[in-house]
Amino acid sequence: MFQYYIMEIQKYADGSYGHIVHVAYDEDATLARNKAESKYHEVLAAAAVSQLPSHSATILSTDGRQVANQCYYHAIPAPEPEPEPEPEPTPEPEGE
Repeated sequence: MFQYYIMEIQKYADGSYGHIVHVAYDEDATLARNKAESKYHEVLAAAAVSQLPSHSATILSTDGRQVANQCYYHAIPAPEPEPEPEPEPTPEPEGE
């Protein structure tokens, strides 16, 4: 059995990180590698258009060697500031 790990790492707008581990395997070494690369490119296809500040993928072999990696960085637009409320007009005194 041949196996690869595809690590997906996501950075969120609040600065925290998350990760997803995908596994690709097969009895045939070439097919296992091809399955890993397929999943890797699937993750990168989503990462390329994601709304996250950074979104990456890495293929690791079972002995921990890095086979491939790539990261996409996206500019996150600053939120629009809330408009300040209009001051209430001061009422005119009556009868003066």
